[in-house]
Amino acid sequence: MPTPVEFMQRYRRLRVRSAVDNPASRTCHETTHSVTLRNYFMMDWDEGTEELRDYRAVSRGSRSDIWFNQNKHRIRNAAMGKGAPQDYELALEWAVRSNKLQTINQHNLQTFCDDHLGIDCSGFVTNYLIACGKRNYSDSTVRNTGAASYFQANRAVNDANTIQQGDLLVWMDGNTVRRSPGHVAVVDSYVNQSVTGGNMRVVEATGSRHARPKLLSSMYAVERIIEPGRGVPAMILEVRRHGTSGSRVAVMRV
Repeated sequence: MPTPVEFMQRYRRLRVRSAVDNPASRTCHETTHSVTLRNYFMMDWDEGTEELRDYRAVSRGSRSDIWFNQNKHRIRNAAMGKGAPQDYELALEWAVRSNKLQTINQHNLQTFCDDHLGIDCSGFVTNYLIACGKRNYSDSTVRNTGAASYFQANRAVNDANTIQQGDLLVWMDGNTVRRSPGHVAVVDSYVNQSVTGGNMRVVEATGSRHARPKLLSSMYAVERIIEPGRGVPAMILEVRRHGTSGSRVAVMRV
């Protein structure tokens, strides 16, 4: 079972296969390029949006292409910002196979990835849980599981001393779960005491302007613990993240 940081590193070390011709010997050999997924991407299906243009650029393919049809669902997961690491590898391999790049090299593959691909918060979390055997894989699960759906009062961790690796942080507005959009992240480590630089390591995909890259591991500082009761449905932590205080999160165990 991977740790959250280990799973994040898989997205930072995507392996993309391509064939290289040698005209002199009239031979062809396979090579592998390393590409990093570093952008945040939240799908927007409205006509004319940049997100829809990117989705089409990545996922367009021919019904007659056997390889594409074998892998199209995984490629589309990546194009929606909902893919597992291997889905992004397939999407980039499809860019190679379908001649979306003039010259196949690491630089051009990285540029294509930066220009067209990313991942959103629930895409990362859901695929992490699948990798850990805590959720079953289906296209519907990875595409349609929103951040707010991870808040369930009966799964809340209500004692800060018991927070552990793999617990989820679900963002709250006041004492209710945040929606449209919500946000969810994964705890990698936590100590229940004040520590310089923060006391909780969190892995997330985020659109925050203060986060670089957008899929990252960073330290949070828990500044206040609000106990459940009197309209508070679960323990809420007020945290400082990416240099800014005030985020409120509930802790869930899946």
